[in-house]
Amino acid sequence: MYKNFLRKLFPYIRPHISKLVFASLTMVIATALETAIPEMTGQIVDNLFQNERDQSQSLFFAVILFIVLLLSGIFALISTATSSWVSNKVIMDLRVEMFEKLMYLPKKYFDNNNTGNILSKLTFDVEQIAAAASTVWLEFLKSSVTVLVLVTYLFYKNLELSIILLFILPIIFLAVKKSSQKIRSASSMVQNSMGDMTHLLDENISGNSIIKIYHAQEQEKNKFHRFIKNVRQQRFKVDVTAALNTNLINILLGLALSIVVFSSSISLGMSAGEFLSYFTALAFLIKPSKKLININKPLQIALAAGKSVFDLLDQQEEPNLGKIKPKKVLGHISFKNVYFNYEDGKDVIKNVNLEINAGETIAIVGPTGSGKSTLIDLISKFYRPSRGEILIDGININDLENDSLRKKISYVDQNTRLFNESIFSNIALGQIDKITDNKVKSAAKKAEAIEFISELKDGFDSLIGENGSNLSGGQRQRLAIARAIAKDSPILILDEATSALDSKTEKLVQRAINEMSEGRTSIIIAHRLSTIQSSDRIVVLDKGSIVEIGTHKELLENKGFFAKLIESQFD
Repeated sequence: MYKNFLRKLFPYIRPHISKLVFASLTMVIATALETAIPEMTGQIVDNLFQNERDQSQSLFFAVILFIVLLLSGIFALISTATSSWVSNKVIMDLRVEMFEKLMYLPKKYFDNNNTGNILSKLTFDVEQIAAAASTVWLEFLKSSVTVLVLVTYLFYKNLELSIILLFILPIIFLAVKKSSQKIRSASSMVQNSMGDMTHLLDENISGNSIIKIYHAQEQEKNKFHRFIKNVRQQRFKVDVTAALNTNLINILLGLALSIVVFSSSISLGMSAGEFLSYFTALAFLIKPSKKLININKPLQIALAAGKSVFDLLDQQEEPNLGKIKPKKVLGHISFKNVYFNYEDGKDVIKNVNLEINAGETIAIVGPTGSGKSTLIDLISKFYRPSRGEILIDGININDLENDSLRKKISYVDQNTRLFNESIFSNIALGQIDKITDNKVKSAAKKAEAIEFISELKDGFDSLIGENGSNLSGGQRQRLAIARAIAKDSPILILDEATSALDSKTEKLVQRAINEMSEGRTSIIIAHRLSTIQSSDRIVVLDKGSIVEIGTHKELLENKGFFAKLIESQFD
Protein backbone atom coordinates (compact mmCIF):
# COMPACT_ATOMS: atom_id res chain seq x y z
CA MET A 1 0.00 0.00 0.00
CA TYR A 2 2.70 2.51 1.07
CA LYS A 3 5.02 1.47 -1.77
CA ASN A 4 2.33 1.87 -4.43
CA PHE A 5 1.23 5.22 -3.01
CA LEU A 6 4.79 6.59 -2.98
CA ARG A 7 5.49 5.24 -6.47
CA LYS A 8 2.52 7.17 -7.88
CA LEU A 9 3.11 10.31 -5.84
CA PHE A 10 6.84 10.57 -6.49
CA PRO A 11 6.57 11.97 -10.09
CA TYR A 12 4.75 15.01 -8.68
CA ILE A 13 7.38 15.49 -5.96
CA ARG A 14 10.44 14.80 -8.13
CA PRO A 15 10.68 18.35 -9.64
CA HIS A 16 10.77 19.79 -6.12
CA ILE A 17 13.22 17.35 -4.53
CA SER A 18 15.86 20.06 -4.03
CA LYS A 19 13.36 22.25 -2.17
CA LEU A 20 12.23 19.33 -0.03
CA VAL A 21 15.85 18.48 0.78
CA PHE A 22 16.44 22.13 1.72
CA ALA A 23 13.28 22.18 3.86
CA SER A 24 14.37 18.91 5.49
CA LEU A 25 17.88 20.19 6.26
CA THR A 26 16.62 23.44 7.76
CA MET A 27 14.12 21.49 9.84
CA VAL A 28 16.88 19.15 11.08
CA ILE A 29 19.00 22.16 12.07
CA ALA A 30 16.03 23.77 13.86
CA THR A 31 15.29 20.51 15.64
CA ALA A 32 18.92 19.92 16.63
CA LEU A 33 19.10 23.41 18.12
CA GLU A 34 15.85 22.86 19.97
CA THR A 35 17.02 19.55 21.45
CA ALA A 36 20.07 21.27 22.95
CA ILE A 37 17.83 23.03 25.47
CA PRO A 38 17.68 20.16 28.06
CA GLU A 39 21.49 20.08 28.36
CA MET A 40 21.65 23.86 28.53
CA THR A 41 19.00 23.87 31.26
CA GLY A 42 21.05 21.43 33.34
CA GLN A 43 24.25 23.44 32.82
CA ILE A 44 22.48 26.65 33.85
CA VAL A 45 21.20 25.05 37.07
CA ASP A 46 24.57 23.52 38.02
CA ASN A 47 26.70 26.56 37.07
CA LEU A 48 24.49 29.45 38.06
CA PHE A 49 22.36 28.21 40.92
CA GLN A 50 24.63 25.69 42.64
CA ASN A 51 27.72 27.93 42.74
CA GLU A 52 28.46 31.57 43.48
CA ARG A 53 26.60 33.82 41.05
CA ASP A 54 28.74 35.36 38.27
CA GLN A 55 27.26 38.15 36.13
CA SER A 56 29.39 37.50 33.07
CA GLN A 57 28.62 33.78 33.19
CA SER A 58 24.90 34.53 33.58
CA LEU A 59 25.05 36.85 30.54
CA PHE A 60 26.90 34.19 28.54
CA PHE A 61 24.22 31.53 29.21
CA ALA A 62 21.40 34.01 28.58
CA VAL A 63 22.85 35.08 25.21
CA ILE A 64 23.56 31.50 24.15
CA LEU A 65 20.03 30.40 25.10
CA PHE A 66 18.49 33.32 23.16
CA ILE A 67 20.64 32.65 20.06
CA VAL A 68 19.74 28.95 20.09
CA LEU A 69 16.00 29.70 20.34
CA LEU A 70 16.23 32.48 17.71
CA LEU A 71 18.09 30.34 15.18
CA SER A 72 15.78 27.39 15.82
CA GLY A 73 12.75 29.62 15.10
CA ILE A 74 14.28 31.08 11.91
CA PHE A 75 15.25 27.71 10.48
CA ALA A 76 11.82 26.27 11.39
CA LEU A 77 10.09 29.19 9.61
CA ILE A 78 12.20 28.75 6.47
CA SER A 79 11.47 25.02 6.48
CA THR A 80 7.71 25.50 6.94
CA ALA A 81 7.49 28.14 4.17
CA THR A 82 9.43 25.95 1.72
CA SER A 83 7.30 22.94 2.62
CA SER A 84 4.09 24.92 2.13
CA TRP A 85 5.26 26.02 -1.34
CA VAL A 86 5.96 22.42 -2.35
CA SER A 87 2.68 21.16 -0.90
CA ASN A 88 0.57 23.74 -2.74
CA LYS A 89 2.50 23.18 -5.97
CA VAL A 90 1.79 19.43 -5.73
CA ILE A 91 -1.90 20.20 -5.13
CA MET A 92 -1.96 22.47 -8.18
CA ASP A 93 -0.18 19.93 -10.41
CA LEU A 94 -2.47 17.11 -9.32
CA ARG A 95 -5.61 19.19 -9.88
CA VAL A 96 -4.43 20.32 -13.31
CA GLU A 97 -3.71 16.74 -14.35
CA MET A 98 -7.01 15.50 -12.90
CA PHE A 99 -8.94 18.22 -14.73
CA GLU A 100 -7.13 17.48 -17.97
CA LYS A 101 -7.83 13.77 -17.47
CA LEU A 102 -11.55 14.51 -17.04
CA MET A 103 -11.53 16.34 -20.39
CA TYR A 104 -10.52 13.13 -22.16
CA LEU A 105 -12.35 10.41 -20.25
CA PRO A 106 -15.03 8.48 -22.12
CA LYS A 107 -18.67 9.37 -21.64
CA LYS A 108 -19.33 6.10 -19.80
CA TYR A 109 -17.10 7.28 -16.93
CA PHE A 110 -19.46 10.20 -16.27
CA ASP A 111 -22.45 7.91 -16.68
CA ASN A 112 -21.06 5.60 -13.97
CA ASN A 113 -19.75 8.24 -11.51
CA ASN A 114 -21.86 10.94 -9.96
CA THR A 115 -20.78 14.58 -10.02
CA GLY A 116 -20.33 14.78 -6.25
CA ASN A 117 -17.78 11.98 -6.09
CA ILE A 118 -15.79 13.49 -8.95
CA LEU A 119 -15.83 16.95 -7.30
CA SER A 120 -14.78 15.40 -3.99
CA LYS A 121 -11.70 13.90 -5.66
CA LEU A 122 -10.57 17.30 -6.97
CA THR A 123 -11.32 19.22 -3.76
CA PHE A 124 -11.20 17.09 -0.61
CA ASP A 125 -9.09 14.06 -1.57
CA VAL A 126 -6.23 15.87 -3.29
CA GLU A 127 -5.71 18.09 -0.22
CA GLN A 128 -5.13 15.01 1.90
CA ILE A 129 -2.50 13.71 -0.52
CA ALA A 130 -0.65 17.03 -0.54
CA ALA A 131 -0.40 16.87 3.24
CA ALA A 132 1.53 13.61 2.84
CA ALA A 133 3.67 15.15 0.10
CA SER A 134 5.44 17.63 2.36
CA THR A 135 3.76 18.57 5.63
CA VAL A 136 3.53 15.06 7.05
CA TRP A 137 7.04 14.29 5.83
CA LEU A 138 8.52 17.34 7.60
CA GLU A 139 6.56 16.62 10.77
CA PHE A 140 7.77 13.05 10.65
CA LEU A 141 11.35 14.19 10.07
CA LYS A 142 11.27 16.75 12.85
CA SER A 143 9.68 14.38 15.35
CA SER A 144 11.96 11.50 14.36
CA VAL A 145 15.13 13.59 14.68
CA THR A 146 13.92 14.98 18.00
CA VAL A 147 13.14 11.51 19.36
CA LEU A 148 16.42 10.06 18.05
CA VAL A 149 18.58 12.88 19.48
CA LEU A 150 16.77 12.94 22.82
CA VAL A 151 16.82 9.16 23.23
CA THR A 152 20.57 9.17 22.45
CA TYR A 153 21.02 11.97 24.93
CA LEU A 154 19.08 10.06 27.61
CA PHE A 155 21.31 7.00 27.15
CA TYR A 156 24.36 9.24 27.32
CA LYS A 157 23.16 10.87 30.55
CA ASN A 158 22.10 7.67 32.31
CA LEU A 159 22.37 4.23 30.69
CA GLU A 160 20.73 2.22 33.50
CA LEU A 161 17.60 4.35 33.71
CA SER A 162 17.24 4.57 29.91
CA ILE A 163 17.35 0.76 29.55
CA ILE A 164 14.45 0.50 32.01
CA LEU A 165 12.45 3.04 29.95
CA LEU A 166 13.28 1.19 26.70
CA PHE A 167 10.79 -1.59 27.54
CA ILE A 168 7.93 0.85 26.99
CA LEU A 169 8.71 1.27 23.25
CA PRO A 170 7.35 -2.14 22.02
CA ILE A 171 3.96 -1.34 23.57
CA ILE A 172 3.86 1.95 21.64
CA PHE A 173 4.77 0.18 18.38
CA LEU A 174 1.99 -2.40 18.79
CA ALA A 175 -0.57 0.34 19.49
CA VAL A 176 0.39 2.20 16.29
CA LYS A 177 0.27 -0.93 14.14
CA LYS A 178 -3.13 -1.93 15.52
CA SER A 179 -4.71 1.43 14.75
CA SER A 180 -3.34 1.92 11.20
CA GLN A 181 -5.78 -0.38 9.41
CA LYS A 182 -8.78 0.99 11.32
CA ILE A 183 -7.89 4.58 10.50
CA ARG A 184 -7.32 3.81 6.79
CA SER A 185 -10.64 1.95 6.47
CA ALA A 186 -12.62 4.69 8.23
CA SER A 187 -10.86 7.40 6.15
CA SER A 188 -11.84 5.68 2.92
CA MET A 189 -15.46 5.61 4.07
CA VAL A 190 -15.26 9.32 4.97
CA GLN A 191 -14.14 10.13 1.42
CA ASN A 192 -16.96 8.08 -0.12
CA SER A 193 -19.49 9.76 2.16
CA MET A 194 -18.09 13.19 1.28
CA GLY A 195 -18.57 12.37 -2.39
CA ASP A 196 -22.20 11.36 -1.81
CA MET A 197 -22.80 14.52 0.21
CA THR A 198 -21.22 16.75 -2.47
CA HIS A 199 -23.36 15.10 -5.14
CA LEU A 200 -26.51 15.70 -3.10
CA LEU A 201 -25.53 19.37 -2.62
CA ASP A 202 -24.96 19.73 -6.36
CA GLU A 203 -28.37 18.24 -7.12
CA ASN A 204 -30.13 20.44 -4.57
CA ILE A 205 -28.45 23.65 -5.70
CA SER A 206 -29.06 23.07 -9.41
CA GLY A 207 -32.55 21.63 -8.84
CA ASN A 208 -33.69 24.06 -6.15
CA SER A 209 -36.84 25.15 -8.02
CA ILE A 210 -37.96 21.57 -8.66
CA ILE A 211 -37.47 20.68 -4.98
CA LYS A 212 -39.60 23.65 -3.93
CA ILE A 213 -42.36 23.07 -6.44
CA TYR A 214 -42.68 19.43 -5.39
CA HIS A 215 -42.32 20.36 -1.72
CA ALA A 216 -39.44 17.92 -1.35
CA GLN A 217 -37.43 19.93 1.19
CA GLU A 218 -38.05 17.47 4.04
CA GLN A 219 -37.17 14.49 1.84
CA GLU A 220 -33.88 16.11 0.75
CA LYS A 221 -33.12 17.26 4.31
CA ASN A 222 -33.51 13.68 5.51
CA LYS A 223 -31.17 12.42 2.78
CA PHE A 224 -28.60 15.07 3.63
CA HIS A 225 -28.89 14.23 7.32
CA ARG A 226 -28.16 10.56 6.57
CA PHE A 227 -25.09 11.44 4.53
CA ILE A 228 -23.71 13.97 7.00
CA LYS A 229 -24.41 11.59 9.88
CA ASN A 230 -22.39 8.93 8.12
CA VAL A 231 -19.51 11.41 7.59
CA ARG A 232 -19.65 12.32 11.28
CA GLN A 233 -19.65 8.68 12.41
CA GLN A 234 -16.69 7.71 10.23
CA ARG A 235 -14.69 10.79 11.21
CA PHE A 236 -15.50 10.04 14.85
CA LYS A 237 -14.00 6.57 14.40
CA VAL A 238 -10.83 8.08 12.90
CA ASP A 239 -10.48 10.67 15.66
CA VAL A 240 -11.23 8.25 18.52
CA THR A 241 -8.75 5.67 17.23
CA ALA A 242 -6.06 8.35 16.93
CA ALA A 243 -6.98 9.76 20.36
CA LEU A 244 -6.72 6.32 21.98
CA ASN A 245 -3.16 6.04 20.67
CA THR A 246 -2.28 9.53 21.84
CA ASN A 247 -3.62 8.94 25.33
CA LEU A 248 -1.89 5.59 25.58
CA ILE A 249 1.37 7.37 24.78
CA ASN A 250 0.58 10.01 27.42
CA ILE A 251 0.05 7.29 30.02
CA LEU A 252 3.23 5.45 29.08
CA LEU A 253 5.29 8.65 29.06
CA GLY A 254 3.72 9.63 32.35
CA LEU A 255 4.87 6.28 33.72
CA ALA A 256 8.36 6.98 32.36
CA LEU A 257 8.48 10.41 34.04
CA SER A 258 7.37 8.88 37.33
CA ILE A 259 10.12 6.24 37.11
CA VAL A 260 12.68 8.99 36.48
CA VAL A 261 11.54 11.03 39.47
CA PHE A 262 11.59 8.02 41.78
CA SER A 263 14.84 6.47 40.57
CA SER A 264 16.85 9.67 40.34
CA SER A 265 15.93 10.78 43.83
CA ILE A 266 16.43 7.41 45.56
CA SER A 267 19.28 5.46 44.03
CA LEU A 268 21.00 7.11 41.04
CA GLY A 269 22.69 9.97 42.83
CA MET A 270 22.12 12.55 40.08
CA SER A 271 22.93 16.23 40.65
CA ALA A 272 20.14 18.80 40.41
CA GLY A 273 21.35 19.86 36.97
CA GLU A 274 21.67 16.29 35.70
CA PHE A 275 18.22 15.42 36.99
CA LEU A 276 16.74 18.54 35.38
CA SER A 277 18.51 17.79 32.06
CA TYR A 278 17.30 14.20 32.04
CA PHE A 279 13.78 15.09 33.15
CA THR A 280 13.53 17.96 30.63
CA ALA A 281 14.77 15.73 27.79
CA LEU A 282 12.21 13.09 28.72
CA ALA A 283 9.49 15.72 28.94
CA PHE A 284 10.58 17.03 25.53
CA LEU A 285 9.99 13.51 24.17
CA ILE A 286 6.24 13.73 24.87
CA LYS A 287 5.34 16.19 22.08
CA PRO A 288 7.33 14.58 19.22
CA SER A 289 6.25 11.10 20.35
CA LYS A 290 2.61 12.16 20.25
CA LYS A 291 3.16 13.75 16.83
CA LEU A 292 4.75 10.57 15.51
CA ILE A 293 1.68 8.65 16.67
CA ASN A 294 -0.71 11.27 15.28
CA ILE A 295 1.12 11.31 11.94
CA ASN A 296 -0.40 7.89 11.40
CA LYS A 297 -3.84 9.50 11.10
CA PRO A 298 -3.17 11.97 8.20
CA LEU A 299 -0.94 9.35 6.57
CA GLN A 300 -3.72 6.76 6.54
CA ILE A 301 -6.16 9.42 5.31
CA ALA A 302 -3.67 10.31 2.56
CA LEU A 303 -3.38 6.65 1.55
CA ALA A 304 -7.16 6.35 1.23
CA ALA A 305 -7.34 9.68 -0.64
CA GLY A 306 -4.46 8.58 -2.86
CA LYS A 307 -6.39 5.51 -3.96
CA SER A 308 -9.35 7.73 -4.90
CA VAL A 309 -7.26 10.30 -6.81
CA PHE A 310 -4.93 7.85 -8.55
CA ASP A 311 -7.90 5.67 -9.53
CA LEU A 312 -9.13 8.67 -11.50
CA LEU A 313 -5.71 9.40 -12.99
CA ASP A 314 -5.31 5.71 -13.92
CA GLN A 315 -8.56 5.67 -15.88
CA GLN A 316 -8.19 4.84 -19.56
CA GLU A 317 -8.76 7.91 -21.68
CA GLU A 318 -11.25 7.87 -24.50
CA PRO A 319 -9.79 5.78 -27.33
CA ASN A 320 -8.45 7.96 -30.13
CA LEU A 321 -6.80 5.55 -32.53
CA GLY A 322 -7.99 7.31 -35.67
CA LYS A 323 -5.30 9.05 -37.69
CA ILE A 324 -7.33 10.62 -40.49
CA LYS A 325 -7.96 14.37 -40.22
CA PRO A 326 -10.13 15.30 -43.20
CA LYS A 327 -9.91 18.94 -44.23
CA LYS A 328 -13.40 18.87 -45.70
CA VAL A 329 -16.43 16.76 -44.82
CA LEU A 330 -19.49 16.61 -47.08
CA GLY A 331 -21.60 14.87 -44.45
CA HIS A 332 -22.65 11.56 -45.99
CA ILE A 333 -23.32 9.21 -43.06
CA SER A 334 -23.76 5.43 -43.32
CA PHE A 335 -24.83 2.97 -40.62
CA LYS A 336 -24.04 -0.61 -41.60
CA ASN A 337 -25.40 -3.43 -39.41
CA VAL A 338 -24.78 -1.34 -36.27
CA TYR A 339 -25.38 -2.83 -32.82
CA PHE A 340 -24.63 -1.24 -29.49
CA ASN A 341 -24.92 -2.34 -25.88
CA TYR A 342 -23.91 -0.87 -22.55
CA GLU A 343 -22.05 -2.82 -19.89
CA ASP A 344 -25.08 -4.97 -19.06
CA GLY A 345 -24.73 -6.62 -22.50
CA LYS A 346 -28.30 -5.85 -23.61
CA ASP A 347 -28.49 -4.37 -27.12
CA VAL A 348 -30.04 -0.89 -27.17
CA ILE A 349 -29.26 -0.41 -30.88
CA LYS A 350 -30.02 -3.42 -33.07
CA ASN A 351 -28.96 -3.99 -36.66
CA VAL A 352 -29.36 -0.37 -37.80
CA ASN A 353 -28.79 0.18 -41.52
CA LEU A 354 -29.22 3.76 -42.66
CA GLU A 355 -27.86 6.02 -45.40
CA ILE A 356 -27.99 9.79 -44.78
CA ASN A 357 -27.05 11.77 -47.84
CA ALA A 358 -24.84 14.85 -47.64
CA GLY A 359 -26.99 17.94 -47.12
CA GLU A 360 -30.08 15.87 -46.21
CA THR A 361 -32.27 16.69 -43.22
CA ILE A 362 -33.25 13.58 -41.28
CA ALA A 363 -35.65 13.50 -38.33
CA ILE A 364 -35.38 10.65 -35.84
CA VAL A 365 -38.49 9.90 -33.84
CA GLY A 366 -39.59 7.17 -31.51
CA PRO A 367 -40.91 6.54 -28.02
CA THR A 368 -38.78 7.19 -24.94
CA GLY A 369 -35.98 4.64 -24.65
CA SER A 370 -36.05 3.71 -28.32
CA GLY A 371 -32.35 4.63 -28.78
CA LYS A 372 -32.56 8.06 -30.43
CA SER A 373 -29.93 9.79 -28.28
CA THR A 374 -27.68 6.71 -28.32
CA LEU A 375 -27.68 6.79 -32.10
CA ILE A 376 -26.51 10.42 -31.95
CA ASP A 377 -23.80 9.55 -29.42
CA LEU A 378 -22.49 6.89 -31.80
CA ILE A 379 -22.09 9.45 -34.60
CA SER A 380 -20.09 11.70 -32.27
CA LYS A 381 -17.91 8.73 -31.11
CA PHE A 382 -19.01 9.17 -27.51
CA TYR A 383 -19.71 5.45 -27.75
CA ARG A 384 -18.49 2.88 -30.23
CA PRO A 385 -20.63 0.25 -31.92
CA SER A 386 -20.48 -3.24 -30.44
CA ARG A 387 -20.79 -4.54 -33.98
CA GLY A 388 -21.07 -3.03 -37.41
CA GLU A 389 -19.62 0.25 -38.60
CA ILE A 390 -20.47 3.91 -39.10
CA LEU A 391 -18.93 5.76 -42.03
CA ILE A 392 -18.70 9.47 -42.84
CA ASP A 393 -17.96 10.20 -46.48
CA GLY A 394 -17.02 6.53 -46.82
CA ILE A 395 -14.48 6.60 -43.95
CA ASN A 396 -15.05 4.47 -40.87
CA ILE A 397 -15.36 6.92 -37.95
CA ASN A 398 -12.95 4.71 -35.95
CA ASP A 399 -10.29 5.81 -38.45
CA LEU A 400 -11.09 9.49 -37.89
CA GLU A 401 -9.24 11.41 -35.19
CA ASN A 402 -11.75 12.32 -32.44
CA ASP A 403 -11.27 16.10 -32.39
CA SER A 404 -11.13 16.26 -36.16
CA LEU A 405 -14.49 14.47 -36.40
CA ARG A 406 -16.15 16.56 -33.69
CA LYS A 407 -15.01 19.81 -35.27
CA LYS A 408 -17.27 18.87 -38.15
CA ILE A 409 -20.32 18.47 -35.87
CA SER A 410 -22.48 21.18 -34.28
CA TYR A 411 -24.78 20.06 -31.49
CA VAL A 412 -27.78 21.52 -29.67
CA ASP A 413 -29.62 19.48 -27.06
CA GLN A 414 -32.72 19.95 -24.96
CA ASN A 415 -30.71 20.25 -21.72
CA THR A 416 -29.01 23.46 -22.78
CA ARG A 417 -25.57 23.71 -21.21
CA LEU A 418 -24.20 27.23 -20.99
CA PHE A 419 -21.22 28.55 -19.02
CA ASN A 420 -20.97 31.32 -16.44
CA GLU A 421 -19.25 33.68 -18.84
CA SER A 422 -20.32 36.39 -21.25
CA ILE A 423 -22.84 35.87 -24.03
CA PHE A 424 -20.03 36.39 -26.55
CA SER A 425 -17.89 33.65 -24.91
CA ASN A 426 -20.79 31.20 -24.94
CA ILE A 427 -21.53 31.73 -28.62
CA ALA A 428 -17.81 31.59 -29.48
CA LEU A 429 -17.20 28.47 -27.38
CA GLY A 430 -14.07 26.61 -28.56
CA GLN A 431 -13.04 29.33 -31.01
CA ILE A 432 -12.83 32.41 -28.79
CA ASP A 433 -9.43 33.48 -30.17
CA LYS A 434 -10.31 32.86 -33.81
CA ILE A 435 -13.88 34.01 -34.38
CA THR A 436 -14.73 37.57 -35.42
CA ASP A 437 -17.24 39.84 -33.69
CA ASN A 438 -19.27 40.02 -36.89
CA LYS A 439 -19.58 36.24 -37.08
CA VAL A 440 -20.81 36.04 -33.47
CA LYS A 441 -23.35 38.81 -34.05
CA SER A 442 -24.47 37.21 -37.31
CA ALA A 443 -25.01 33.86 -35.53
CA ALA A 444 -27.02 35.59 -32.79
CA LYS A 445 -29.13 37.32 -35.43
CA LYS A 446 -29.85 34.09 -37.29
CA ALA A 447 -30.80 32.40 -34.00
CA GLU A 448 -33.29 35.24 -33.28
CA ALA A 449 -31.24 36.13 -30.19
CA ILE A 450 -29.98 39.57 -31.20
CA GLU A 451 -33.08 41.37 -29.93
CA PHE A 452 -32.88 40.23 -26.30
CA ILE A 453 -29.06 40.55 -26.27
CA SER A 454 -29.25 44.19 -27.37
CA GLU A 455 -31.68 44.90 -24.52
CA LEU A 456 -29.19 43.72 -21.89
CA LYS A 457 -27.09 46.41 -20.19
CA ASP A 458 -23.74 45.01 -21.35
CA GLY A 459 -24.96 43.43 -24.57
CA PHE A 460 -22.67 40.63 -25.74
CA ASP A 461 -20.44 41.22 -22.69
CA SER A 462 -23.29 40.39 -20.28
CA LEU A 463 -22.59 37.56 -17.86
CA ILE A 464 -25.34 34.95 -18.04
CA GLY A 465 -24.95 33.35 -14.57
CA GLU A 466 -24.53 29.67 -13.78
CA ASN A 467 -25.89 27.68 -16.74
CA GLY A 468 -27.63 30.83 -17.98
CA SER A 469 -29.58 31.48 -14.77
CA ASN A 470 -29.98 35.18 -15.72
CA LEU A 471 -31.81 34.21 -18.91
CA SER A 472 -35.15 32.63 -19.70
CA GLY A 473 -35.38 29.08 -21.02
CA GLY A 474 -36.08 30.32 -24.53
CA GLN A 475 -33.16 32.74 -24.42
CA ARG A 476 -30.82 29.99 -23.30
CA GLN A 477 -32.01 27.77 -26.13
CA ARG A 478 -31.46 30.50 -28.69
CA LEU A 479 -27.91 31.08 -27.42
CA ALA A 480 -27.20 27.36 -27.83
CA ILE A 481 -28.52 27.54 -31.40
CA ALA A 482 -26.40 30.64 -32.05
CA ARG A 483 -23.38 28.69 -30.79
CA ALA A 484 -24.09 25.91 -33.29
CA ILE A 485 -24.53 28.43 -36.12
CA ALA A 486 -21.25 30.14 -35.22
CA LYS A 487 -19.39 26.83 -35.37
CA ASP A 488 -20.53 26.46 -38.98
CA SER A 489 -20.05 22.67 -39.16
CA PRO A 490 -21.13 20.46 -42.09
CA ILE A 491 -23.05 18.12 -39.75
CA LEU A 492 -25.74 19.52 -37.50
CA ILE A 493 -27.36 17.56 -34.67
CA LEU A 494 -30.44 18.96 -32.94
CA ASP A 495 -31.81 17.06 -29.95
CA GLU A 496 -35.13 18.70 -29.04
CA ALA A 497 -33.56 22.04 -29.93
CA THR A 498 -36.83 24.01 -29.74
CA SER A 499 -38.25 22.29 -26.67
CA ALA A 500 -37.94 25.35 -24.40
CA LEU A 501 -39.47 27.86 -26.83
CA ASP A 502 -42.96 29.28 -26.99
CA SER A 503 -44.91 28.93 -30.23
CA LYS A 504 -44.00 32.39 -31.54
CA THR A 505 -40.28 32.06 -30.80
CA GLU A 506 -40.28 28.48 -32.06
CA LYS A 507 -41.41 29.64 -35.49
CA LEU A 508 -38.64 32.23 -35.62
CA VAL A 509 -35.99 29.76 -34.48
CA GLN A 510 -37.32 27.03 -36.77
CA ARG A 511 -36.83 29.42 -39.64
CA ALA A 512 -33.24 29.96 -38.47
CA ILE A 513 -32.73 26.19 -38.19
CA ASN A 514 -34.08 25.67 -41.71
CA GLU A 515 -31.70 28.35 -43.02
CA MET A 516 -28.80 26.87 -41.04
CA SER A 517 -29.61 23.36 -42.32
CA GLU A 518 -29.25 24.30 -45.96
CA GLY A 519 -26.14 22.67 -47.40
CA ARG A 520 -25.57 20.70 -44.19
CA THR A 521 -26.38 17.20 -43.10
CA SER A 522 -28.93 17.74 -40.33
CA ILE A 523 -30.13 15.12 -37.86
CA ILE A 524 -33.06 16.20 -35.74
CA ILE A 525 -34.47 14.38 -32.74
CA ALA A 526 -37.89 15.83 -32.07
CA HIS A 527 -41.29 15.24 -30.62
CA ARG A 528 -43.03 18.31 -31.99
CA LEU A 529 -44.79 17.78 -35.28
CA SER A 530 -43.79 21.23 -36.55
CA THR A 531 -40.12 20.36 -36.15
CA ILE A 532 -40.15 17.29 -38.37
CA GLN A 533 -42.66 18.18 -41.11
CA SER A 534 -40.03 19.88 -43.27
CA SER A 535 -37.50 17.01 -42.96
CA ASP A 536 -36.43 15.23 -46.13
CA ARG A 537 -37.00 11.88 -44.40
CA ILE A 538 -38.14 10.61 -41.03
CA VAL A 539 -36.49 7.60 -39.36
CA VAL A 540 -38.73 5.84 -36.85
CA LEU A 541 -37.06 3.89 -34.05
CA ASP A 542 -38.58 1.41 -31.65
CA LYS A 543 -36.63 -0.64 -29.10
CA GLY A 544 -33.33 0.18 -30.84
CA SER A 545 -34.40 -0.87 -34.34
CA ILE A 546 -35.53 1.11 -37.38
CA VAL A 547 -39.17 0.22 -38.01
CA GLU A 548 -40.02 2.79 -40.71
CA ILE A 549 -38.34 5.33 -42.99
CA GLY A 550 -40.06 7.82 -45.27
CA THR A 551 -41.30 11.35 -45.73
CA HIS A 552 -43.86 12.75 -43.33
CA LYS A 553 -46.61 12.29 -45.90
CA GLU A 554 -45.58 8.72 -46.79
CA LEU A 555 -45.46 7.59 -43.18
CA LEU A 556 -48.88 9.02 -42.39
CA GLU A 557 -50.33 7.33 -45.48
CA ASN A 558 -48.81 3.99 -44.42
CA LYS A 559 -50.74 4.21 -41.14
CA GLY A 560 -47.98 2.27 -39.39
CA PHE A 561 -45.94 2.84 -36.24
CA PHE A 562 -45.28 6.53 -37.01
CA ALA A 563 -48.94 7.29 -37.55
CA LYS A 564 -49.80 5.71 -34.20
CA LEU A 565 -46.98 7.70 -32.59
CA ILE A 566 -48.36 10.92 -34.03
CA GLU A 567 -51.82 9.98 -32.85
CA SER A 568 -50.71 9.22 -29.29
CA GLN A 569 -47.95 11.78 -28.67
CA PHE A 570 -47.98 14.65 -31.13
CA ASP A 571 -51.58 15.84 -30.89
